[in-house]
Amino acid sequence: MFKLKNILENKLFKTFVLFSVFRAIYGALVLFISYFLSTSYDDGILFTILFLVISFIFSRYMFKKLKPKFNL
Repeated sequence: MFKLKNILENKLFKTFVLFSVFRAIYGALVLFISYFLSTSYDDGILFTILFLVISFIFSRYMFKKLKPKFNL
């Protein structure tokens, strides 16, 4: 029981859990928007690639801002 408590209180573990939840929610949203962009426009693949590049940069920025709020 002591080892499990140490694992749950570890900052690395908490960061991993936060990152996993963040990626699951954000990833589902990005997937939905990418599908919408690629099927709705004639040049959908171009918009999708542009959106994915912007999304990659934005998600890194957002996660860096999210970590201090959870004291990680």
